[in-house]
Amino acid sequence: AATKPNVVVDAGPDFLHGPQCVKALEAGCDVLIEKPMATSLEDAQALIAAEKATGKTIMVDYTMRYSHPWGTMMHAARNGDVGDIFYLGGFYIHDMWNWYDAEGEFTTPWRIDPENPQNILFGGGCHGLDMILYTMGDNPVTDVYCCGNHLSGSGMPIEDCYLVSMTFANGAIGKIFVSSGCNRGDFGPMFEVYGTEGTLIDGKLLKRTADPVELEEPEEVGVGHGWALTVRDFLDVLDGKRDNWMNSTYGARNVSICDAAWKSLHSGQVEKVTWFD
Repeated sequence: AATKPNVVVDAGPDFLHGPQCVKALEAGCDVLIEKPMATSLEDAQALIAAEKATGKTIMVDYTMRYSHPWGTMMHAARNGDVGDIFYLGGFYIHDMWNWYDAEGEFTTPWRIDPENPQNILFGGGCHGLDMILYTMGDNPVTDVYCCGNHLSGSGMPIEDCYLVSMTFANGAIGKIFVSSGCNRGDFGPMFEVYGTEGTLIDGKLLKRTADPVELEEPEEVGVGHGWALTVRDFLDVLDGKRDNWMNSTYGARNVSICDAAWKSLHSGQVEKVTWFD
């Protein structure tokens, strides 16, 4: 109210993204949201409604779309390089001790706050899930099943390890594996795709009739964090120079699947997904 900004960037604690960004939209701001867009189906629905009511723009920072080789593989799969897809895997294998422990180099206390701890399914699993969803386009996820634990000793007060299976309307299946307590010190693989004409794994296109092909790194995809490219694209969207390829629909679909997985974890049952068109 005091500064009347045109744009709000929300990179605060995950559980605040929904309510804060609804207020930003209602104040007349376009919003760039650090992933995840929200941490509940209800917050995602409120964001979609506020965006529609205000005519403002939401972009969600799914930075792995810009990362090589994972983003490169995503584009190759979407372009049909493996034929008809029957399975996709998304992974967030991360040692977050440095973020969780009081003695860690990057300690961020909100992540392990007993009242509102970071849910790494939403905050980490969203990376691989986003690449899966972008690859599959408008093919809906219908059902999910999730199991999880917090046996790693990471210091996270809730589960820090999740395995989520999902079914698409066309019969394809997918998996998300999330671990923020993995004792390894670096990221593992983040994405893989299996199709009728080939497989994408570790930055390579594999076919039974040919030698492995190392995917070339495109100009628009780089190694590491893609935040600067997200900001550039967000400003280009606001200036009408490009389509919003990380829009609120993708954000809401991602949240909805994680929400159904979280419910499945506690119900022990397969849960239906609310799909956003």
